[in-house]
Amino acid sequence: MKGLRTFLYELKYAFLQMKRHIMLCFSAISAIGITLLLIGAVLIIGLHVNYFSNDVQKDLSIHVILNEDIKDEASMQDINDKISKLKNVDKVEFSSKDNELELMIKEKGSAFKAYRGDSNPLSNAFFVYLKDASNIRKTSAQIKKIDGVASTAFGGDSVTSLVEMLNMIQKIGLGLVALLVILSLYLIYNTIRTTIDSRQDEIMIMRTVGATNGFISNPFIVEGILIGLLGAVIPYLIVHFGYEKLYTSLGGQLFTPMFAMFKPNTIRFQVGFSIILAGVLIGGFASLLAARKYLKMKR
Repeated sequence: MKGLRTFLYELKYAFLQMKRHIMLCFSAISAIGITLLLIGAVLIIGLHVNYFSNDVQKDLSIHVILNEDIKDEASMQDINDKISKLKNVDKVEFSSKDNELELMIKEKGSAFKAYRGDSNPLSNAFFVYLKDASNIRKTSAQIKKIDGVASTAFGGDSVTSLVEMLNMIQKIGLGLVALLVILSLYLIYNTIRTTIDSRQDEIMIMRTVGATNGFISNPFIVEGILIGLLGAVIPYLIVHFGYEKLYTSLGGQLFTPMFAMFKPNTIRFQVGFSIILAGVLIGGFASLLAARKYLKMKR
């Protein structure tokens, strides 16, 4: 009961301070709201870029063409084993010369059907899937050095450029989130510090009658959490309803079916929850820093 009474007192006092400094709090809540909305947008983009990147890398493979004289099973198994032992190789799939011809017919047209049977001029091959597609060029060069391998192909510079671009976007997104979090901390920190400065005389009286640092600082921490939580409400609603509208208008994909979007429920839970949690944690941590710094200086 004592803990509940203390919490209710801290909550009441936090609301009272917010009311006294309503314009300052409104300014902080608005600024935090904009910042959290930007964080939400970056998170949505980051989730999709990560999904697209993983999807692209999952489907990327090196097409390994064997020499024409590699026909016996033992030789092909030996090459398979050597490729599988490479550090970046995840999986190796065999493709017979007949399967290679069918793939060519599918890609280049029915004119190549004439080569079915004994007239098939193609060689056996492997499709090699990688653990890290950003090193596809290096792995392709390693495979090409293996005895019995005639050539390798993986799509050239366009493939590596796409993977590198997606990885770069991910890094930029993480950097933006970090900067926005720091900005949010700074905004709430300044708001709480201003509130504390306006109550110096009251805090000195509380110290005189024996109030602990925790008793003095807790209402400020609660105030910071409330500012962060209130600042997260509008960004959450925009993400909740705005993303669903965007998903519907785009038909659940960006440009092509290859770039499928996350379902609205997934974004609502992951990004929406992250926005609220970020608001609470940023608000609580920033106000804790401000209160502790003041109490340490005035000790």
